[in-house]
Amino acid sequence: MTKTKVEHCPFCGKESYYHQTKSMTLRYKSHPITVEQPGYWCNECGEGVIGGEDRKATQKELQGLRAQIDGLLSPDDIKLIREKLKLTQQKASDLFGGGVNAFSRYERGETPIPRAASQLLQLLGAHPNLLTELSKSSIKTNPNKANKGKMAATG
Repeated sequence: MTKTKVEHCPFCGKESYYHQTKSMTLRYKSHPITVEQPGYWCNECGEGVIGGEDRKATQKELQGLRAQIDGLLSPDDIKLIREKLKLTQQKASDLFGGGVNAFSRYERGETPIPRAASQLLQLLGAHPNLLTELSKSSIKTNPNKANKGKMAATG
């Protein structure tokens, strides 16, 4: 448990409120997971506050548990398959949808991958040759992708 500057606890008022890491057991759909959660914790009353940066420290681990329980790819598996397919995050977002930063958010555990995208990525991971078909289909249904969104003059 790493402690930094002591402060007064906003809950009990005691001078025993530190930024430290604490083991916490959380539950998702009745499945427990124990994480080492940084935050401001009071040694007197046990209350704490988890800020944005502290939350980010465990979000990937928590998203991994949710993915496992919900039958989705974990953040690490998403990245592994994307790299196996030699896709950049941008190209993966173009093919699977979800917006420009979608795969960055999936791989950091900030956002769960949609079930359809997870299943398609799993299929492509097992059968990478199908990526060619998906790429062709993407260009046919969205011709602007072939010329990077620029209008083409026709005669």
